[in-house]
Amino acid sequence: MKKLLLILISLSLFTACENEPLDNGFTDFDNNQNNGNNNDNNGNNSNSDDLTLSVYELDIDLSLSFFGFPINTITNSDINISNDIIISSSIELSANNSPFVTENQTITRNANGQVISDISVNESGQNTNEYFVTYSGNNISQIEYNYYDYEDPSYNENHVYNYAYNSNVITRTEVGSSITVEFTLNNNDQLIRKEAFENGASILAEDITYNSEGNIINSVSSGESNNSATYAYDNFENPLKVVYDESYLLNFLADDYSDEIGGLIAQFHSTKNWNSVTVDGTTFNFDLQYNSANRIQSREISYNYGPEFSISINENFNYLN
Repeated sequence: MKKLLLILISLSLFTACENEPLDNGFTDFDNNQNNGNNNDNNGNNSNSDDLTLSVYELDIDLSLSFFGFPINTITNSDINISNDIIISSSIELSANNSPFVTENQTITRNANGQVISDISVNESGQNTNEYFVTYSGNNISQIEYNYYDYEDPSYNENHVYNYAYNSNVITRTEVGSSITVEFTLNNNDQLIRKEAFENGASILAEDITYNSEGNIINSVSSGESNNSATYAYDNFENPLKVVYDESYLLNFLADDYSDEIGGLIAQFHSTKNWNSVTVDGTTFNFDLQYNSANRIQSREISYNYGPEFSISINENFNYLN
């Protein structure tokens, strides 16, 4: 249950500014089913093999009970893409039937195409989430993250992460924290292990296994969390991969040490479309629809554990011809 909850909540976090994709230049530090739908999302009858993703819509309705208190959140995200790069996004947020609040995100790059800032602004023009990225050559050397709660400033956050590189291992330290995190890559620059240490002692690790196509097939956590999940796919190209691989590791480098990464890799970095997950022996199959070019057009994921936890995830893929 905990593993599944983390997998699915991570999807909503991934679209918010706190985990919005940035830049992949630093990844060079080592080596400097068709379901019969014939229309694309723009209403065009297309057989093109090179449809380009232009807008990715991700809507998530999450309900859970937190120490007996019911919580419902709705997150509707429109992510705008140009030339396989995310340029901006608009996110609508609502909690417990409150009016929707809209935030707009803007990504700024330097002359080398590296992202140097990633900022979300609310309807009042106030910055709510900020990322500032510093580079040493092609490598990320520091990320500063700021969160502002204008209603209750006691919830404001500031995190400064520093990164060191040693062969295929990236070590993250945080100013003022006793927890360090190591990210280990394989020879294909794929993340295969994330391990957190507190005062030098390992407290949580997640190991990732891939198949010959480069898709994650299994993730196993140990330490504070002991569980595993396996992932399955269809036979068609995942249009999210080329978009989110542009910022591959930065999708993970600034997350919480306890955030599990398997579901994010399956969703956004697989070569094929993720269509099911098996957690603790229970398999959850997703409903995928395709256009005539065998491009994924929509995906629906639904889980219902009663008042304790339920989630509905709806994705839509809009293409340019």
